[in-house]
Amino acid sequence: MKQVYLLFSNEVKLEDERSMKLDYSLTERLSESEEKTPYYGIQIEKYLDDTVEKDEVTGISNSKDTVISIIKKLFQYEVTPVSMVEIVDDLVTVGV
Repeated sequence: MKQVYLLFSNEVKLEDERSMKLDYSLTERLSESEEKTPYYGIQIEKYLDDTVEKDEVTGISNSKDTVISIIKKLFQYEVTPVSMVEIVDDLVTVGV
């Protein structure tokens, strides 16, 4: 079962004066093994006008702190769902 915890939210003013909202969430799933250890991922939701865009990267790490530090960077730089996967891959590869 997946749990989703909203950690950060950004209101971004676009050049055309519209407002975009970005929600950054920590996801938690329990492994299928007998140990039932949690593993963490990231979900970003973008709200613009009447559309919602969402993407998720699951199973990044068993370390909640590591994934939260990645989410903080995504929030700080206003990363949207469309570019999240590549950026998360870079951050995990080089280390946070």
